[in-house]
Amino acid sequence: MWNDTRQRIAVAAVVALAASGCGVTDVPEVGPDFDAEAAMADYEAMEMAMASDDLSAFQALGGRTPFGSSPAAIDAMADFTTRGETDDSRAFVLGFARQLMAAASSRVDGPALGPIISGWHRGTTFVYDAETDEYQPDLTLEGAPETGVRFILYEVDAEGTPIVEEEVGYADLIDEGDGSVEDIVLRLSVVVGDETLIDYRTTLDHDATSGALTVDGFFVGDEVRLDFDVGIAFSNAGGVEQGELDFEIGVVDRDFSIVGNVSGIEENDDGVGSVNLSVRHRAHELVVDMTGEQGELDGTVFIDGDAFATISGPEEDPVIANPDGGPLTASELRVLHRVVHVVEDVFQLLEDLLDPVDEIVLLGFIL
Repeated sequence: MWNDTRQRIAVAAVVALAASGCGVTDVPEVGPDFDAEAAMADYEAMEMAMASDDLSAFQALGGRTPFGSSPAAIDAMADFTTRGETDDSRAFVLGFARQLMAAASSRVDGPALGPIISGWHRGTTFVYDAETDEYQPDLTLEGAPETGVRFILYEVDAEGTPIVEEEVGYADLIDEGDGSVEDIVLRLSVVVGDETLIDYRTTLDHDATSGALTVDGFFVGDEVRLDFDVGIAFSNAGGVEQGELDFEIGVVDRDFSIVGNVSGIEENDDGVGSVNLSVRHRAHELVVDMTGEQGELDGTVFIDGDAFATISGPEEDPVIANPDGGPLTASELRVLHRVVHVVEDVFQLLEDLLDPVDEIVLLGFIL
């Protein structure tokens, strides 16, 4: 599978760093000019936004929308990897991509083009039905977008189930595929109280052997706004799966941004992959340039253009050292650990954004 090599590159580095014994209570001191403590605060702000309970009402949509209830839909979704079946965000996202590829290849007239929210549903508001644990249309309510649908959002209980008596806002899913060159174009806007917490656009171009998925927008969690622009290109030719992830995420208010590219090919036992990251912490830049081939890692980490660390050797037990070949300090390891983990953060972000609407996108291809 095309993600395996990239996963080994990033995960091997993270495991090695964790095994090195850097403690979470360390106060980072990496170089006289680089403010590592402020850098760690940037990552913590990003993590707090991604883990915020502010998004729980939106996440409760997952599995409860009315687009997956028909027998055909049940069959179509039967093999799909969902959050409930795996705790691996990468598996969720790539399973989603593979299922789309399979759906497209099964169509005799090519993939569905343009709009995927039908005229029957457009302009409809859906409310939660506690008896069925699903959303149902309420034709008495107005305000839904003309080319989309609206879902009323609620406070959730400890199990993540909506509480009908406690409305908190709404989510508008707008189909922008009319006349679009992309196969699927959806925009999602989530309003809680008077604040827009989520606003992003998803596009998908796909055929039987290749595709491209993009997610572009922002969300707000714990009063931290995270902007993101993520794209995944994937293909399957001759039984060889290839993929490439490009992303840019950041917190503008902190002058903190991460630009990354992750690519890899896996065929039999010979895998080739690379991870390239550029992290901006205000006036400073941290760069990771790492490759993996046939089980061997080779990478260098730079701070403001100067070599900071090297990662080399077998993926099961890579050697992490400073430019002189000596060991890194616990504080240096902590910073490096957090940078390498960014790739996993991006896959988690994609899962959180796609999970509540995956049925709609997938079934738009199939039905």
